[in-house]
Amino acid sequence: MILSFGLPLFLFSVLLRAIIRRYLSRSISHLPGPAPGPWLVGNLPELLRPDNAAEAEFAWTKKYGTAMKIKGAFGVDVLFTADLKAIQYILNTAGYNFPRNPQSIATAKLVLGPGMLFAQGAQHARHRKIMNPAFSYSSLRLFLPIFHNTSEKTVAKWKDAVAQSGGLSTVIDIPSWLARTTLDAIGRAAFDHDFGAIDEHEDELSIVYKNIFADSFFKRSDFAIAFEALWGYIPLWAVPAIRLLPTKQLRRLRRYTKVTHRIAKGIVQAQTESYSSGKECGKDVMSILIRANLSEDPKSKLSRTEVIAQLKTLMIAGQETTASTLSWAFYELSRHPGFQSRVREEIKTTRAQAAQRGNGELTIADLDSMQCLHSVIKETLRYHPITTLLSRVAGREDIIPLSAPQTTKTGEAVTSIPVSKGQRVSISIGAYNRLPSVWGDDADVWRPERFLEGVHAEQQTGLGMIANLATFSSGIRNCIGWRFALLEMQTMLIEFLENFEFSPAPGNPEIIRSAAMVMNPMVKGQPGRAQLPLTITALR
Repeated sequence: MILSFGLPLFLFSVLLRAIIRRYLSRSISHLPGPAPGPWLVGNLPELLRPDNAAEAEFAWTKKYGTAMKIKGAFGVDVLFTADLKAIQYILNTAGYNFPRNPQSIATAKLVLGPGMLFAQGAQHARHRKIMNPAFSYSSLRLFLPIFHNTSEKTVAKWKDAVAQSGGLSTVIDIPSWLARTTLDAIGRAAFDHDFGAIDEHEDELSIVYKNIFADSFFKRSDFAIAFEALWGYIPLWAVPAIRLLPTKQLRRLRRYTKVTHRIAKGIVQAQTESYSSGKECGKDVMSILIRANLSEDPKSKLSRTEVIAQLKTLMIAGQETTASTLSWAFYELSRHPGFQSRVREEIKTTRAQAAQRGNGELTIADLDSMQCLHSVIKETLRYHPITTLLSRVAGREDIIPLSAPQTTKTGEAVTSIPVSKGQRVSISIGAYNRLPSVWGDDADVWRPERFLEGVHAEQQTGLGMIANLATFSSGIRNCIGWRFALLEMQTMLIEFLENFEFSPAPGNPEIIRSAAMVMNPMVKGQPGRAQLPLTITALR
């Protein structure tokens, strides 16, 4: 009886809040934009359920410009932008005045707990201050041998697979192997823990991670999209109860959170006992988290629940994002054999120079000197960003500047957009990363040479963490592990390209860019499963 009255009452309150906000707020209705979809989901299906990730974002930006109005769920007006100055202002200048929107916060709490992705304002600043030393340059140097050794283990497995095929080549599924490799790398480098994912194909964590985003967020129905939007209207204390609902998506997330929470909790318990027994604390992630948990200073303390949430956040962020970006890098190199050979020659030359110095292994300075390798990573981050959208909400009345005048529905050219407190904003990383004004007229082409040719003065944006890219976000909420991820990708690309040549699989299957919260490769005609079959040929 309570549920029968409670649900309609809750839906009515959502509708009432949307109506009140609409009529009391500054309107963005003067902006152009696509035709609104149904009231329940608006234009969200075009963003969240495309055939290829970001195709609506590209089409809208080309047709309407870099700032427009779209419809979100329940008739809510959303400011959609790929404008450089607008993104700079929201992410860099205004910072905490544009927090993540309530739905994103609720999703972070539901899946990961009260970690860095969930934290807002002063709480987020405290988390960042505590965690920053773990990702400093001096700490990263310690990770290089771990990335190298982990990559070598996968190289050995691939060589075994080639040998078992009876020839010099075989076809492997790149994402599944890289997911296990990056999981072991983050485990050893950040947590001093060996997940054993490379050696044990059916380890529990690899199983629960496998296809988690596609299972949970690929091709969502209108009902699922609207249901997720409702999460943003639920009090945060009640969000964990959502997991108890019997939907297919939530059953999958429930299984995932149960396993990851138990494993993260076990790691924290074991490491805490180890440090209590006299193990010396270093500057690695695990040491910093344990010290924060044991601290008595409120400014530097993390609760046990927060520590576990940080582990869960770093495990998925450090594994899935790097594995997906590397998968796309190998996909593009397999289709650009000339540039693949060019990178391989650069690796060979750098190895020879290191040997002349008497160095057996490459240093971070050696890696940073490899411009062709860097251009592959940068262009892949640009062309295949792991996520194409960031969601924010205005925390106060504000005026968002634009870098290019936007023509309104009445023909007026505006150079800024006034917004009210509570205005939803959707930032398109995918569309920004394809702007011809920043990347040139061939922005829709994967061409790493653009980063070897230099960037013109008018193309210097000051956005992002590296090379004008928005893929690692920007400002106070940028990806804390971006240097970690770059070093990991550099090391793994070197190891794999030295030992194998990559080419399309037989039949050259068409690969699509799935939209499932993160952008994973999928084989066209086989939707719902992240996969990228490539032919590897042993070189030595």
